[in-house]
Amino acid sequence: MSSAPSESSRRGEQERSRATRTKILDAAVTVLVEHGYSNATTVRIQEAAEVTRGRLLHHYPSRDALLVAAVHHLAAQRVRNLGSDREWPGDPVRRIAVAVDLMWLHFRQPYFWASMELWLAARAHAELRAELLPLERNLGGMIKEQTDRFFGSELVSAPRYPRTRDLVYSSMRGIALGYAIDPRDPDTEPYLPVWRAQIEDAVLS
Repeated sequence: MSSAPSESSRRGEQERSRATRTKILDAAVTVLVEHGYSNATTVRIQEAAEVTRGRLLHHYPSRDALLVAAVHHLAAQRVRNLGSDREWPGDPVRRIAVAVDLMWLHFRQPYFWASMELWLAARAHAELRAELLPLERNLGGMIKEQTDRFFGSELVSAPRYPRTRDLVYSSMRGIALGYAIDPRDPDTEPYLPVWRAQIEDAVLS
């Protein structure tokens, strides 16, 4: 009569399973960014993750569910870490400049381009859109919460802040898309001082 698995054995299996999922998710983002949605096949992801097809399908039987989970796995990690070790200036104008620079960093990350691949594909794929929309809303909420921490409670309390924050984010997304065909140094983006001025006007005037 075989005995039940020990607690340490179960923990070890859970850790191995988590590690496998992480490998698959990281590989899926890489493949999506490098090859685009149409060519982000399960075979490519399996090869990049160095797992068996059975293992891949065990964790993620649907390609679209895998791609959506992969983008949001990476984005959630980066969103949590972005700016976490920052010492914030006491001067509000300097703090706004630093916070706007960090906002702009969101649109220079692999997860932004991976998300855009899914957004464009979802336009013609109802099932992908259904998978993507709730997670994008959740991620958007996380980014807004984090952005509010960038600016701090005093600046965030200004009545015009929420709408201006959302307007600046929408502008950043649109400008960032232009880098797909016209790559250049994002640190010299001409709109950076414009975005800073918009926030300053909303929260300091």
